[in-house]
Amino acid sequence: MISNRNEKFTLSAQTIDSVSAICVETLEAAGADKKDIIRIRLSLEEILGIWLASLKDAPVHVDCGRKFGRDYLKISVDGPFMDAWEKDNEAYLITSRMLAQSGLSFSYAYKNGKNCLTCNPKKKSSGGQLAQLLTAVILAVVLGFGVRAVPAIQSLAPQITNPLFNLIFGAIRSVSSPLIFLSVCCGIVSIGDLSVVGKIGQKLIIRMIRGVFVLAAVMALIGCLLFPLSAGEAGGGVGNFSEIIQMVLGIVPSDIITPFLNGNGLQLVFLGICLGATLLILGERVSSVQSFLMQVNDIIQFLMGVLGKFVPIFVFLSLFNLMISDFDSGFMSLFRVFLLSIPGSILMALFYVSVAAVKLSASPILLIKKMLPTYLIALSTASSAAALSINLETCEKELGIPGKVAVFAIPLGQVLYKPGYVLGLFAIVLCMAEFYGISISPQFLIMAVLCIGLLSMAAPPIPGGALSTFAVLFLQLGIPSEAIALAVALSSVMDYFMTSSGLASLQVQVALAADSVGMLDRSRLKKLWS
Repeated sequence: MISNRNEKFTLSAQTIDSVSAICVETLEAAGADKKDIIRIRLSLEEILGIWLASLKDAPVHVDCGRKFGRDYLKISVDGPFMDAWEKDNEAYLITSRMLAQSGLSFSYAYKNGKNCLTCNPKKKSSGGQLAQLLTAVILAVVLGFGVRAVPAIQSLAPQITNPLFNLIFGAIRSVSSPLIFLSVCCGIVSIGDLSVVGKIGQKLIIRMIRGVFVLAAVMALIGCLLFPLSAGEAGGGVGNFSEIIQMVLGIVPSDIITPFLNGNGLQLVFLGICLGATLLILGERVSSVQSFLMQVNDIIQFLMGVLGKFVPIFVFLSLFNLMISDFDSGFMSLFRVFLLSIPGSILMALFYVSVAAVKLSASPILLIKKMLPTYLIALSTASSAAALSINLETCEKELGIPGKVAVFAIPLGQVLYKPGYVLGLFAIVLCMAEFYGISISPQFLIMAVLCIGLLSMAAPPIPGGALSTFAVLFLQLGIPSEAIALAVALSSVMDYFMTSSGLASLQVQVALAADSVGMLDRSRLKKLWS
């Protein structure tokens, strides 16, 4: 754990060494990964070195410690506005914010006459939440069967557990709507002017969006084959296109407030896209609004992170209520989720590798060997942030992707492009709909494609982010709120495979996008362990 520390210096070459040493000590105390520590230290030394030329002998303040359960490191230098990245790295608007959210870089702000660098280092993923979720599931099952044996307690228990469940779920719903909206809006603002990232950036974003919706459509077709397809409540079947058209047109809300009150996911994403695009067009004229929304987004994400700590309790309450109710044998059919998602995620990763092998004239075995380290780290941690360092290194050194491309494409892709998440969400939605007797109609599948495609890109990569996605998604599709806890418990296991396959797919997408504009080093790609 980081101990509180507050020191003052004057900016000089010697100070840079001293501050760098404090940075390393702080990150080590926080339990950060060694490679991440090296990356952050080098970034800090580069920034302070640039500032030294203009701000020599300026007061430097170093503050580190722990606030509200989060480790932090803050370095501020007095003087005029001096954004070190603005001149030297055009991809800063994308890279810095996304790396900073992962705890792998400093975020920059100018406050009260001070140039401030802040980092919130993250510990290595230990799988602690998975253990807590498994414990919650086991306790719910054991206690549930025990309570069923005592009818008096069985009738009394819901009077205690239901209010607690509703309290936590209400808090989750209240945060989920603004979280989805702000994640979309701030994500677009973070991308900045597409002319900044150039042709490669535009191609990559188009490939990612197209890939997400194509995969969602494929999952819908698989759902037609594996699950009984009904005509829907209206009885119109496939021929009832008016319902489908109305459903699509319903993405545009009649007012701004209602989507937040009702938790309408599609309308929230639509509003987020509209506001984000507007802020991009207006640019510097609304920089204060952009900054305000970014800060509000940080607040909402922090609140969801706090709520995420109550997920095991939420799962326990929901499963316990299910166990003491008159559930049927269909409960075991939920494990079909694993049969759909885990083999499917592995096959998806192999499919992308095969596509890359054909288009880039490379050996698929060679590509697998190069991409395997990133895949294994993601598989063992279920964290794209934990695998970010090795992911960037693999893209540049092994796959022949230029560093300037990888440094904005990979962080951007880990936020925007989640094919494994799409696959897992669709498997969960189909199985939950069947379990709760929801009609799986053509209208339902089309709505699922739209919702899952958009929400997969909108879901924030933070603890509790999946919880907010399920809350909005299930409300949109008419799946009971009780299913959220089941979905969280199932997805916590699936997440290892969804994350690893998603990163493998992302590496292929970035490589193909770089090759399409002649920026991929094919000779490096075809050389083993370069």
